[in-house]
Amino acid sequence: MEHNVSLSFTIVTYNNQDKIKNTILSIITAVDNLFPYKIFIVDNESTDKTLEVVRGINHKQIEIVPSENRGFGFGHNVVLNRLQSTYHFIVNPDIQIKDSQSLQVMINYMNENPSVGLLSPLILNEDGTIQYLFRNQPTVLDAAIRFAGKKILRKRQEKFINLKSGYNKILPIENASGSFMLVRTDIFKAVRGFDERYFMYYEDTDLTRKINEISSAMFVPTASVMHSWERANGRDIRYIWIMLQSLYKYMQKWGWVLW
Repeated sequence: MEHNVSLSFTIVTYNNQDKIKNTILSIITAVDNLFPYKIFIVDNESTDKTLEVVRGINHKQIEIVPSENRGFGFGHNVVLNRLQSTYHFIVNPDIQIKDSQSLQVMINYMNENPSVGLLSPLILNEDGTIQYLFRNQPTVLDAAIRFAGKKILRKRQEKFINLKSGYNKILPIENASGSFMLVRTDIFKAVRGFDERYFMYYEDTDLTRKINEISSAMFVPTASVMHSWERANGRDIRYIWIMLQSLYKYMQKWGWVLW
């Protein structure tokens, strides 16, 4: 067990009974006997058997925290004042950490680079292919063409996800994915966690930007996690409306950039 390094994890759940067990067990398997740690399960009023599944794991390092369903960022912030760790992990309920070596790569990088406040690893599909989430800060154009299909303004879309980087180099990142983030706990507290005005979408973009103002965020593809990619239906008018509201809030906060 490494001295003076402790970890915390927060998973915000909402009707994730089919995925949550594998996510929690992957964390326990990766961390156990390496670091002191705590897993917070913040439940946003699930109506399925999510909490029953979590309780069934019956592990002493798991703490269930009931919460109002006021969004992704609000849920993660519920435990902000309880965190006493060195490093904190923001984890979706559809993520799996491959093994203890993957975790150790991330911890080693943070230990060796004290100026880094946020680490975003390579995020893979279940079949091992890459999810292209090494993204730039968004513009209104970038937000609009995501609905238009991959063939529309293809070079622009490839630029937004930094496709030419090859996804094999450690580089600064402007817009990390909230599906999995490793943050330095004191930095996460210094920026007061997520901006709770976003219910869904752009809260991770906003957090990356806040952290880059006082430290640095890095894309570190030498570490990887698996993401089952449980996304809201992009054609559902409710989610499109939420996304547009979040984009408006983001641009109002940081300044409008059209293209």
